[in-house]
Amino acid sequence: MKRLSIVVLVLTVFATPARGADPAPAVRLRQMNDASFSLESLKGSVVVLDFWAPWCVPCRTSFPAMDALQRKYEKQGLRVLGLTLDANDDAIIAFLNAVPVGFTILRDASGQAGEAFNVVAMPTTFVLDRQGRIAARFEGGGAAVHAKVEAAVVTLLAGGALGGDSGVRVAPSVQATGGVKAWQRGYLADPMMSLDGDTITQVLREHIHASKEGAAGNGGAAGGGCGCN
Repeated sequence: MKRLSIVVLVLTVFATPARGADPAPAVRLRQMNDASFSLESLKGSVVVLDFWAPWCVPCRTSFPAMDALQRKYEKQGLRVLGLTLDANDDAIIAFLNAVPVGFTILRDASGQAGEAFNVVAMPTTFVLDRQGRIAARFEGGGAAVHAKVEAAVVTLLAGGALGGDSGVRVAPSVQATGGVKAWQRGYLADPMMSLDGDTITQVLREHIHASKEGAAGNGGAAGGGCGCN
């Protein structure tokens, strides 16, 4: 009988260099009423662009946090956008009914926006400065990430610049790097795939993530099938 070896990977968070010089990609987006929407129309405002999915457990925490963020800073020039790449209308509507928000919800069922922004985890949040440039990128959810998003927003609203420690990235082992994109991973995701929580919980959940990823094929942690990051 062959012996099975188990590799446990720990979720890590590290800084993303500031990217204030990079303009946000020009992408085709639609609102829930099917009206077209352009990010360029929001130049002059600080923008929080939150990529989410109906099956994403951390997104249920992120939505109320993002909604509170817009209410708190809207008069100072903040706009929050929630962008889903999911094509399942029923799932999207059910999520929005369960977690209602006041900020603008956008759609791109083609997934081109995810490709253009190189989204590899759900949720992923971008903060754009008043010139429409990517100032910071935040992967994953949870209170610590939300606090960093708010700190970045406050700095940009005040006319400041973000430093290299502004962003948050999840561990490479839980990023989608194969043929199955981050926004397509819902068919194997379940509540256990939330990678938030204390260190021991993160270790357990990441091991489950890696096991499911490998079982789904396409190289395991190097790029596989499931996971709600």
